[in-house]
Amino acid sequence: MGNIMYHYCNVDAFKAIIQNKTLWLSSVYNLNDYKEIHWIKEKVLKKIQESTNKNSYEKFHTFLKIYEKKQPNVYIASFSQGEDLLSQWRAYANDGYGVAIGFNSSYFKENNLIKTSKVLYDEKVQEREIKKILTPLFECENKFNFTSSKFENFCEKIIDELNYLSAKSKNELFIEEQEVRVIHNPIIIEDKKTKRFIFKKNISPMMFRAVCGNLIPYFELKFSNFNEENEPILEIVKGPKSKIIDQEIKIFLANNGFYNVKIKSSKSSYR
Repeated sequence: MGNIMYHYCNVDAFKAIIQNKTLWLSSVYNLNDYKEIHWIKEKVLKKIQESTNKNSYEKFHTFLKIYEKKQPNVYIASFSQGEDLLSQWRAYANDGYGVAIGFNSSYFKENNLIKTSKVLYDEKVQEREIKKILTPLFECENKFNFTSSKFENFCEKIIDELNYLSAKSKNELFIEEQEVRVIHNPIIIEDKKTKRFIFKKNISPMMFRAVCGNLIPYFELKFSNFNEENEPILEIVKGPKSKIIDQEIKIFLANNGFYNVKIKSSKSSYR
């Protein structure tokens, strides 16, 4: 992966991100492609159905019950490897009036509660990954009592890997986005004693925002702690219709603690 990943946004979002030094990681269930979270799941179900016979029915049936129960609990922020993509200007940066914030991908590697990954678009690669993840399940015939907690724990580890694969995989029709994702997978447990939910390995408290009649959960990823050797923001690319003056962006960034940031303009003639 290249060192810079670009977050396309409108000017209001740009202002908030810089001033708050915060990115929002939203639930995968609220992505633009509503089928996305089921993309890998459908492939997994098909592979298991093809492999199920009289002898393996109990094993796979038990696994699928656990798989259905343990839905992906994943929150992401989306970026692109492309610094000047017309499709991204149109879709995410106010039709070209916004900016692309060039984040330093190395900066986020210091946080062990998140993962940064290129999105997988190649179906053959996705199929190979699924096969690799499921291999221990296919080969465990004599290891477990399939009704035991030991088998359930074994299945949950496989499902965690499948859910992570789901979070970084998309239909190849979206390949032009060149997407990179920051992925967060907190543990959320319902505590019936206290009638609350307990969060573990989370980067912040769970927050909520209301959008178009929907309630969307998200977590805040702060990038306020940095030094000159590993700054979170490396450059800003102005959209093809941007009205912002370079000097004013520099002042705004510097006054919020981001001094060494390159300012660039889109080369697109899109108007």
